[in-house]
Amino acid sequence: MLYGLADCNNFFVSCERVFNPSLLGKPVVVLSNNDGCVISRSNEAKALGIPMGCPTFQIKDYTDPSLVVVLSANHVLYRDMSHRVMSVIGDSFESIEIYSVDEAFFRLPYPEPDPRNSALAADVVRKIFKFTGIPVSIGVAHTRTLAKIASHMAKKDTANKSRVQALTDEDLIQHVLERTDVSDVWGIGRRLTAALYSRGIRTAAQFAQLPPSMIRSLYSVTTERTLRELRGEDCQPITPVNMARKSIMNSRTFPKVFYRREDVWDAVLTFTEMCAKHLRDEHSVASFLTVYLRGDHYREDLPFYSNSCRVCIPSPSSSTMVLVHCAMQAFNSIFRRGFAYRKAGVMVTDLLPERGVQLNLFSNIDEEKHSKLMKAVDSINNRQGAKVVKLAPQVSAQAARPQKNYAAPSQKVIRFYSAPPKS
Repeated sequence: MLYGLADCNNFFVSCERVFNPSLLGKPVVVLSNNDGCVISRSNEAKALGIPMGCPTFQIKDYTDPSLVVVLSANHVLYRDMSHRVMSVIGDSFESIEIYSVDEAFFRLPYPEPDPRNSALAADVVRKIFKFTGIPVSIGVAHTRTLAKIASHMAKKDTANKSRVQALTDEDLIQHVLERTDVSDVWGIGRRLTAALYSRGIRTAAQFAQLPPSMIRSLYSVTTERTLRELRGEDCQPITPVNMARKSIMNSRTFPKVFYRREDVWDAVLTFTEMCAKHLRDEHSVASFLTVYLRGDHYREDLPFYSNSCRVCIPSPSSSTMVLVHCAMQAFNSIFRRGFAYRKAGVMVTDLLPERGVQLNLFSNIDEEKHSKLMKAVDSINNRQGAKVVKLAPQVSAQAARPQKNYAAPSQKVIRFYSAPPKS
């Protein structure tokens, strides 16, 4: 059995380039929420030496800031582009597993060494670029861990026009593992890398030669599986993709600390609206809602406070009004005056499909009326732009609005895109 891993190249930067072709060929970096640090870099920015996670103010330490295009993140756009990419992959393969916003594993239909596997993978790369404009690299191997290594090889091999790299030959696998640092193996983090270094284990090949029983006793069964996968043993079968999530969370660190109840509640209300919208987009309802508040633990001059509250929704719902009412109950029970708040969040859990939900006999909420109202609100906002219609209690959402000093022009108008056509 063969696995493939489709990995979007410099995904956030690539999304920005789709809507602003003038960025092609230029060093571009995308920043995290509140413009804190670098979370995506173009190849040109990597060549200048700007590291991943570099704080924004340190970019000048690596190169002339005027040479780099710095952009604030637009996660609404990235999520939509990710959906389009995954739709193309899902149309081409029966069994896929979305691993992250820019990565997906899939099972190839033909046994090794059928050449149709590589041809099919290359065709998917072409389709994704045609329908979305996103460059993708695909790694093919007998295990997911080896497929991850193969996808990195495909990214770095600029001479490989197909952007597909197969890692199935035993001699080639050994050659690649001998030149792969153990820290670059999927599933081996910073602490485990330090532990392996202390034992003289520097390469993936050295790690793969260790006794599995010893690795399991010293570290964990997950680390043992990683070792076995480097040896070609399939230990992590594809889990069929399930778009229904178990929870949805919206949270954000504020640009500054807030003291006023109105500012913090405005953020919580905004996050609740976002959770409700995500629920309706996925045709789900939530059974529980949690609100949490947190101060700034870096400020020693301020008293620190952190708390959360979980409430049961009387009848599972995706109505913004119902969720906001529950959020207000939770917020009122944990908000304390006199403290400085730097972060807040809302999470809805125990999600269920909206069809077939058991209603509450004693509930005085007209679910049908709420459903029609929410559909009308979503329809207007989708056509005219987000937040055209919003709840009256919402003031300005300044606390929930991330700092975006480097926003691209495309972020000023948010549009929703349909899935690409099936070929």
